[in-house]
Amino acid sequence: MTYITLLVIFAIKSIIYYMQDSKIIKEFLKNKPGYLKKGNLKIKEALDKRYNNSFLIEDVKTAKKEIKKELKDERLKSVVEDFTENVRRLESTPFAPTQRKAPKVKLSNNVAPSIQDQEGMHIMMGCNHVPFHHKRLHDGIRRMMMHHYDKIKGFHLLGDFADMNTLSSHDKGRFTAVPGLTLDDEYAECNHELDMFDQVMPEDTWMTYLYGNHEDRHNRWMSNMDNAKTPLLAPREALDLVDRGYQVKNRWSQDFFTLGNDFEIFHGIYFSIHNAKAHLDKLRTSCAYVHTHRIQNYREGRMAAFNIGACADFTSAAFNYATRPMKAQWANGFAINMIDHKGNSNVTQINVNPDGHFWFGGIYY
Repeated sequence: MTYITLLVIFAIKSIIYYMQDSKIIKEFLKNKPGYLKKGNLKIKEALDKRYNNSFLIEDVKTAKKEIKKELKDERLKSVVEDFTENVRRLESTPFAPTQRKAPKVKLSNNVAPSIQDQEGMHIMMGCNHVPFHHKRLHDGIRRMMMHHYDKIKGFHLLGDFADMNTLSSHDKGRFTAVPGLTLDDEYAECNHELDMFDQVMPEDTWMTYLYGNHEDRHNRWMSNMDNAKTPLLAPREALDLVDRGYQVKNRWSQDFFTLGNDFEIFHGIYFSIHNAKAHLDKLRTSCAYVHTHRIQNYREGRMAAFNIGACADFTSAAFNYATRPMKAQWANGFAINMIDHKGNSNVTQINVNPDGHFWFGGIYY
């Protein structure tokens, strides 16, 4: 028997042994998924003891990686199927009352999850101006959330999610941007969009909702004594925000939430040309905000301020008040904040094309 033949036989036997060992390791990990959280050496020791054999650490490492990918693909497939079915159901009745998910764990407005529970992906967006939102952009964000379902830890709406066009003091005595539009119609479309986002969020997601100056239109409306005699539902109640599991703050120019150690999110205060610098100069802490419909960032050392753009459809009639030069400064966008195990923030600003498409993680949404 030649040397080459011996090598071929040895290679074939090695492959067979690897396949057998790999099958045993995978079956072990499937039956005992808790070991997926343990180190490769711990898994090897458990396998050696159980099967009275000596498994290779590299085989354990490879099998563990493959099982994790299989389980992730199965979870993603389930999420996609559920989301697709719910989209079909919700889109067939866009203004009908929709079924709510079971309430998530509620937190006090003054209490944030521990750093350990915040570690992962936090999605930040604002100035959606529903029902004048950018529908393709919303769909793209939801598809991105499906692909990163296991990483999502926070979902944060930074104000003006609802446009509240029907309560605009600027249009008093005039028709709304869409003639015949009512506040109930606006709330129904907001609920529809929130329902769609609910479908792609893990149950333990930390969800926050900050009022912007547009939601504040309800506060200003109700401050009028005559209006208060026939009260209208506030966004907090009309959108079932508390029952959905959101922490809600309704003083748009004062309120904020803190992500991680010291990263503040709020609606936005300054409107100047260099508004990111203005926010950092005044607040002296890293932050993200919307309000201006622009995208900017300004950094000083370890501190940075991010103006993350808007998720609105600027071609909508609701924005006909804006001049062409004003709209030229606007940009669609949102941001991702990855909170690490130490509570540090790592922000990625997502620049969105006018048609609503964007890139994230090498994928075109």
